Amino acid sequence: MKRLALAAIALTIAGTSANAHARYRHHHRHYVRHFHSAFHNALSSACQVARSMGGPCGCFASELLFGHSVRNLWLANNWLKFPRTPPAPGVAAVWPGRHVAVVTAVNHDGTVTVHDSWATHPVRMAGLVFVQPR
Repeated sequence: MKRLALAAIALTIAGTSANAHARYRHHHRHYVRHFHSAFHNALSSACQVARSMGGPCGCFASELLFGHSVRNLWLANNWLKFPRTPPAPGVAAVWPGRHVAVVTAVNHDGTVTVHDSWATHPVRMAGLVFVQPR
């Protein structure tokens, strides 16, 4: 009788775990589809062109900081021509050779909050170069 009760409990737990995993996978797939759809729809036509060439980050950052796309800022490394500055809201954070985003806040835990083409989120400051594009 004890074995039968233990087997029933084990099956219940396994079934609950499998159902939870299936619900997670369904929710995750829906979120990823929605996220990518929103990402592509939120970009200007210039930044959609930049995206087709490898990434919209420089285009998106130039639109945020200058109010329009600046073609020669589409590449992250081109932002390094601006003067260096301490991290502050309104400056650009550059990951050399990879990415650029606009700083929206300096946090007191070694991170800054950045706004890039897909989200506003905190990132570690280590390895970033901050430039003043104005």
